[in-house]
Amino acid sequence: MESEAPMNTSKSCFIIGLPAAGKTSYLAALAYSLEQQNIPTKLQWKSFSGNQQYLTKLAEKWLTAEPVDRTSFSLEQRSLSWCLSDDDDNKYNISFPDLSGETFQKQYVDREIDSVLAKMIIASDGLILFINPQGIIEPTLISQLPLSLREDEKNDTSPKERNQKIDDPTVVQIIVLLQDIAYLLKGKRMPLVVIVSAWDVVENSFTTPEDFVMKHTSLLWQFLKANNDIFNVSYYGVSAQGGKIETSEQAEALIEQYENNPWMRMSAIDNLGVKSHDITLPLWELLNKKME
Repeated sequence: MESEAPMNTSKSCFIIGLPAAGKTSYLAALAYSLEQQNIPTKLQWKSFSGNQQYLTKLAEKWLTAEPVDRTSFSLEQRSLSWCLSDDDDNKYNISFPDLSGETFQKQYVDREIDSVLAKMIIASDGLILFINPQGIIEPTLISQLPLSLREDEKNDTSPKERNQKIDDPTVVQIIVLLQDIAYLLKGKRMPLVVIVSAWDVVENSFTTPEDFVMKHTSLLWQFLKANNDIFNVSYYGVSAQGGKIETSEQAEALIEQYENNPWMRMSAIDNLGVKSHDITLPLWELLNKKME
């Protein structure tokens, strides 16, 4: 029986996440990983089109353990493209944007999506959603309000003016964004990879990435379960840096620890709890899911 011929396909992935969700840090580690020929990865780099200098700088920052600057409106990259191949010599021409988290928050606050972004989402073959466990705005329950305030029927204290960006729970903001995407899909089922970034921070407390989402952002987990006909979901935990780099001492210690094999700083864990140093795995799984 003849083996199937390698395929050559073009796919577009749309990356979504609120400010400081870990999108650019992942791209920095991914860029470094793909540029090195000696790193064992599911996907390998063939060629690139777009702002090569942008990705090169991200890779250099990753190698020197420098914090990656958050992507501002002015630095957004809407047309990054790679040609990648896998172990079976299948080639993937993929494009994805590196958008500012503020772009998505503006969409949430305005309840309006930019027409260009809408077209990019409609044309996408899959979504990657980033959640940073260190940046989650928790919901405030009625039971958490002071008892004196809840029992005082005469209390007419006016609530403080609400800032939707910093007061609204993270899960609410994300779900509204996903609802917008669901509307644009018009009945199609979209592959979605949920990446819990900075996984090294929570890996000792949660068995799998889905376990974290289910227990720590339960409303999002319920939303995705209830909309399984719209989103074909996979979960990954990713540690792009491998540890804290908030100070120069921390960065130097991290570099020294992995001096001979820098790529071992990065890691990805799938929803079976299998850990790997290959952070191309979430992207590879997304590329191999079919739009329905």
